[in-house]
Amino acid sequence: MALAVQPEDLFALRPLAQPVSDGQRVYFVESQLDQLQNKSVAAVFSVDLKDGSDRRRWSPADVQVAQLALSPSHRYLAFTGKVGEHTQLFMVPLDGGAPEQVTRGDADVQQPVWETHADVLYFQTTTGAIEQPTWPEPHVIDHLHYQENGRGLLPQGLTYQCIRYNCANRDQSVVLERSTAFNVTAASDQGLVYDTKRLPLDEHDFSTGVYWHSFAGAGDVLLNQQLPAGSFGQGRLTASGDRVVMWGQDNHVPNVSQFHAWTVKIDGTALTDVTATRDVEVGNMLAIDSQQRLSNQFVAWLTPTRILTLENIHGRVQLVVQSDQDPAPARVLLGGDRAITDFGVVDAQTIVFTETTMTHVSRLGVLNVATGVERQLVNPNATYEAKHALVAGQRFTFAGAEDWPIEGWYFPPVQETPTHPAVLYVHGGPQVDFGYGFYHELQYLAGQGYGVITINPRGGNSYGQDFETAVIGHYGEGDFEDLMLGVNAALALDSRIDERQLCVTGGSYGGFMTNWIETHTSRFAAAVTQRSISNWISFYGTSDIGYYFTPWELQQDMSDISALWRFSPLAYVKQATTPLLVLHGTNDLRCPATQGEEFYVGLKEAGVETQLVLYPESTHELSRSGLPNLRVDRLKRIQQWFQDHLPHEEEI
Repeated sequence: MALAVQPEDLFALRPLAQPVSDGQRVYFVESQLDQLQNKSVAAVFSVDLKDGSDRRRWSPADVQVAQLALSPSHRYLAFTGKVGEHTQLFMVPLDGGAPEQVTRGDADVQQPVWETHADVLYFQTTTGAIEQPTWPEPHVIDHLHYQENGRGLLPQGLTYQCIRYNCANRDQSVVLERSTAFNVTAASDQGLVYDTKRLPLDEHDFSTGVYWHSFAGAGDVLLNQQLPAGSFGQGRLTASGDRVVMWGQDNHVPNVSQFHAWTVKIDGTALTDVTATRDVEVGNMLAIDSQQRLSNQFVAWLTPTRILTLENIHGRVQLVVQSDQDPAPARVLLGGDRAITDFGVVDAQTIVFTETTMTHVSRLGVLNVATGVERQLVNPNATYEAKHALVAGQRFTFAGAEDWPIEGWYFPPVQETPTHPAVLYVHGGPQVDFGYGFYHELQYLAGQGYGVITINPRGGNSYGQDFETAVIGHYGEGDFEDLMLGVNAALALDSRIDERQLCVTGGSYGGFMTNWIETHTSRFAAAVTQRSISNWISFYGTSDIGYYFTPWELQQDMSDISALWRFSPLAYVKQATTPLLVLHGTNDLRCPATQGEEFYVGLKEAGVETQLVLYPESTHELSRSGLPNLRVDRLKRIQQWFQDHLPHEEEI
């Protein structure tokens, strides 16, 4: 009999990422959660490109790999990995020999990028870090953007460097140095492509530009100068070095303008949105909890005139190819009910990729571009998947608010019973989407006897620009109605759901919506709010993004406190009746723990059964990349709260 998914199964999952190939072997990063060390670990492996055989490890056992890069000559494999307190650079010759640690500094190394036609590597680091004082000292802050989730208070006084490393003579030299952070994404013997904040001293400007830095000494060129207010990144050079493809948005609607693929000449002319004719989001905003260390590369050159894009469409993430020079339609290379999580170009006819589906954690495959034939190479989760009862969500659609077509997926419980409870799970964002990827938490709830209802309400990603912007200035309106109508549709889909045993949960925006549901309906028997927003007034001044995210999303600022209060679930807390569990990380700077604490106190004062659980050393990413023991604890508490507060037979 197949086993039900358990919280501890997190330690069994093996997600794959960052595949690259020299035409003979495929190299990739494989991650897992180590229960004894209570942390995520990762290593570089390779298999034969023909059939996935001959698995080999390339990284030392004590190095936790972060990023991977294969030299154009296919002679060297570079990777960054954490050793002790810092991330260092390693190099391994592919014709034999052990990995060599290239850097040993007291600052992290990141972003290894090879020159297009040489065994020359560029990497980034910082200097000028202030030594830890003997005694505590005050932090003096004079900027609005002074903290960041996952980082804490931002360091001051750093110098950011890009360093060139020549494999032939092992020479290292600084080729770019700035007082503000930047990110190198491509290099040739003529210069670098990097992205950075366009106006770093303007605290209300959020544009990012892609720049060409010539080694000849000419001034850096803003490549998106025709759209300077946009946000651009991921610049990739053609083999000839004269053009760049990049990922970006024009910011005509702050935060929610669709990301598209763009091309531009190296002198900043001929900027072109190559996906302009399609109402599509380039990128991967799929809400899942199973993937680790993805490259987050969404655009690439397949040939000098053909571009690859990862596109998020109706809960799918597919790989698409199109010409940048003629109006030929785009062609889906890797589609279907799945998400392509990462990819690497081997040559014009070969692409290696990783994928996930609702019932497959992570697999490595190879595509023949000409024939469309795919071959699976590696599935490190095959045994786990064979032994466990995994549920594929049943797609359903319904008429939401204003009769908008809304899509959702219903995961029935593993074991059939005459009646059963169900959980409405609300995604975060709101500009993300549920869809065709492996979501461990949903599988766990289905294995515990719950039907799980996942819905993509208005405001989410992958349904076009108008759908995504529909929630702006309208939180708690059409989105709330979409969710309630979606629950009705799920009840009609599965008559075994006992509507007296409905539960609701969600995190971030999903936590806000759980709080909103808590204070605007009594149809749910139990609720769990995670990393939530309850008070937009206090969020404005305490969140790392509060001072700009709030006016972007609500179209309100501190000049109208009453409007912010109207959007706040806390304003309606006296209407709450449903027992609610509050989960929050103490180091969450995105939705600070005070948001959960305020709602907890409000519920207590309103006489509603509630409990507050604070997770130490936990940021906004607790459920996806937090400490493993706390991730397990979190899952158990959610299920236990639901179980404890479902009405029993004598109460129904």
